[in-house]
Amino acid sequence: DGFDPASEAVPYEHRPLFDRWIVSRLNTLRKNVEACYEDYDITGAGRLIQDFVCDDLSNWYIRLNKKRLWGSGMSEDKLSAYQTLYEALVSVALLSAPIAPFFMERLWLDLVPGGKSVHFEKMPECDLTLLDEGLEESMAFAQKASSMVLALRKKVGINVRKPLAKLLVPVMDEQVKEHIVRVQDILLTEVNVKQIEYLHDTTGI
Repeated sequence: DGFDPASEAVPYEHRPLFDRWIVSRLNTLRKNVEACYEDYDITGAGRLIQDFVCDDLSNWYIRLNKKRLWGSGMSEDKLSAYQTLYEALVSVALLSAPIAPFFMERLWLDLVPGGKSVHFEKMPECDLTLLDEGLEESMAFAQKASSMVLALRKKVGINVRKPLAKLLVPVMDEQVKEHIVRVQDILLTEVNVKQIEYLHDTTGI
């Protein structure tokens, strides 16, 4: 696609929900990893980075956003996806450099051609203005709910490729419902269900 990291950044407020979520998670990671390094907690820092890369970035963000990169041309949405992923990978290289120096040097030089060593760079700072704890909590509900639904599908032998008509969600807390409503399109796509019905009365179910 000829992606240029130096191209003008898509404004944060114009980026889709998924991009704003991973940017918030990235800044949370920056804050928490810095705190670990300040306390000489190398293991804690490594686990935080591992969880972010495996669970949030690879298994959730990249996997569910592949289609955004398939189309021809460079739309604003596609550019936003590229820029968001690039920012995440650059930050991972910088944050991981003290504990995986050789691999992160390779990653950094691949991402920043002609750049200096990653070990000459400063640690990325947390941008508090990009933190959205509410969005992070909402997406966590989507992740947990999708895992539960997929586990139920597996238990009864219904392949995820087979679309289902409805997902019934008991509402025990209105705040929880608000979180799920915010990300319900993502949840429905992930579990291949057409709609959600929220139940306030679960008697007889």
